[in-house]
Amino acid sequence: MIASFFGQKSSRSPDEEARILRKLSPNECFQSAQHLLRIYIGCALSCRYVIPEALLALDTDSFKHAIESAFARAILQHPALTVGRIDDNTKSPLWVHLDRIDLNNHITWSEPSEDAENSLSDVLERQVNDPYLNLERQPCWRAVILQSSGTKFMDVVFAWDHSAGDGKSGKIFHDTFLACLNTPESNSITLKNRSFDVPATPYTPPMGQLIDLPISLGYIVSELSREFLPQLSAKPHTATWAPIFAEPAKTRLSWIRATKEAFPSVLDACRMHETTLTALLNTLLMVSIATRLSEDKARAFSCGTPICFRQFQVGKSDIDCNKTVMNCYAYWPFIFEKGLVATIRQQFSDAKANPDLDSNLEDAIWDVARTIREGLLAKLSQGTKNDTVGLAKFIGDWPSYFKGLSKTREHAFELSNLGAIQGRLPDNSDGEGKWSIEGASFAQSSPSFGAALTLNVISTKGGELVISNAWQVGTVDDEFARGVSSDIEMWLNGLGDTGCFKFA
Repeated sequence: MIASFFGQKSSRSPDEEARILRKLSPNECFQSAQHLLRIYIGCALSCRYVIPEALLALDTDSFKHAIESAFARAILQHPALTVGRIDDNTKSPLWVHLDRIDLNNHITWSEPSEDAENSLSDVLERQVNDPYLNLERQPCWRAVILQSSGTKFMDVVFAWDHSAGDGKSGKIFHDTFLACLNTPESNSITLKNRSFDVPATPYTPPMGQLIDLPISLGYIVSELSREFLPQLSAKPHTATWAPIFAEPAKTRLSWIRATKEAFPSVLDACRMHETTLTALLNTLLMVSIATRLSEDKARAFSCGTPICFRQFQVGKSDIDCNKTVMNCYAYWPFIFEKGLVATIRQQFSDAKANPDLDSNLEDAIWDVARTIREGLLAKLSQGTKNDTVGLAKFIGDWPSYFKGLSKTREHAFELSNLGAIQGRLPDNSDGEGKWSIEGASFAQSSPSFGAALTLNVISTKGGELVISNAWQVGTVDDEFARGVSSDIEMWLNGLGDTGCFKFA
């Protein structure tokens, strides 16, 4: 029992003590504190599932029961989605075992309007704004299933509090759910009045127990000095044009799509120029923001890219991080220096005046994208050594930490790329009569202290590229944010359709 282990007298009953699984890890505390203060709510990942012909003939109740049974089986495969959380407003919140999960508290069925895409967008925006309640009695996730009678697909929006898992965790859950839909229903679970028992199983260890996070003394000193010593003047790359407010604001979303016809050519262009989609998108975002803001507002920019650390799992374990809902990521920053930004602004202005000069800006974009790719590769080759995620253990009180943060925003934007969802059985399997996924959309809250714009990227095999752009109302002007989305969509589809960028 945790309380007695530390020599503390617990006010909990023996039954309450027995429910405690473990403390939240430092990284999980970082996320739970943001949720507690409502400065960040969570993530949402929607997938469009193609319904097998045989199931279309089922009556409504039978169909819903089949889906929810598969959903429950998928949930039970991920301990992080079966637990509650207590002591959230203390320095040491705890994960606790729950005996039962009631899907009445978690899954909502809804019939979309005639405009299914707008209905889906509205649901995603609502999910990244609504906080999770009653966490001591129910897990921190929910789902909305949008399905009209007679249609051959359903949209499943899975939303979760980031303390349970990172962005890739949503992708992992949808993979699990698809597998459960495509396997015969087992006798391992019984749904009664839409609820089911949660067996006692080992809880997922924190990232620090599965992945080494070594940090040197020199790194600790330099990072803590940078974090806590006051700066004499604002750095040119800080996003002073996007103020931080004391009270959290609503997240708003806009959407960027590269068509399924254009997207493969975009990937081909990235390979031809020895870079990646993530690096290209970061570069295009800088170009859009730089040319929509005047030089007196922003002379340089900083961005952040979450990096998955699952590949660095060491030793033998019953846990496969690549198949587990958990927090297992780090954050890589990159600065676009003021000299580069000034050059980009001038080249963009020249290209607008004379389209024949587009190639100068295009060459610069690919050069920057290669530089970003090289930086990401260098970060990955370094492994997990001396990463800020290893410093999280030195913060003992995350709510107080956030309340004392500087009111100057560091990053102009963040780009989180989940990659592609395969969405179907392996090629050597019989896919006849099986469920598949033909589209996906990923969104998350815009954090009060995080990047001004948060871009969330996902695609499906053979399908379109979908990117959500999230910002806080009042922090970033709606017209500005939507303009950035419009730029990126136009440039991506132009590149895919013609093989080059058009800026005029």
